[in-house]
Amino acid sequence: MRSAEIAVRSAEAELGVKAAVIASQAQVQGLAALAVHEPGRSFDQDVLHMTATASHARHGAVTIAAKQAITMAGACEPGDVLGIIAGDFVIVGNDLLDVATRIIDRLLGGGGELVTLVSGVDGQLLAAHCEEWVQEHHAAVDVVVYDGAQERYPS
Repeated sequence: MRSAEIAVRSAEAELGVKAAVIASQAQVQGLAALAVHEPGRSFDQDVLHMTATASHARHGAVTIAAKQAITMAGACEPGDVLGIIAGDFVIVGNDLLDVATRIIDRLLGGGGELVTLVSGVDGQLLAAHCEEWVQEHHAAVDVVVYDGAQERYPS
């Protein structure tokens, strides 16, 4: 985040443009902020709205454990599937699709109208299965899939 703030200050000083950093912890929060950007709003109001939207976007992920560790969800071994919500490990499992759908289910437990899936390297099939699962189990929820190409997170 520090480098983004430096870039904003440089752009303002060197180019004379007005810029701001929209804080986010996950790609989907940045996407949520972009989705509500409104060029007709004042800059400050737009930044406020985008920041609020990003901060309210719930986010989760799945990854594969690279080493033995103790997590908030319990012990894991290399190759275990880890489910993450808001940066915290909440599930240790052995089936990628099962863990991914359990994460989605938890995120939608508080309501929601849109699930944005960002697939990682070789994660397109997982994203497609998750999209089908959401359509089957949460029919009123829309799903959007993006290829994020991140290496450590299949989805």
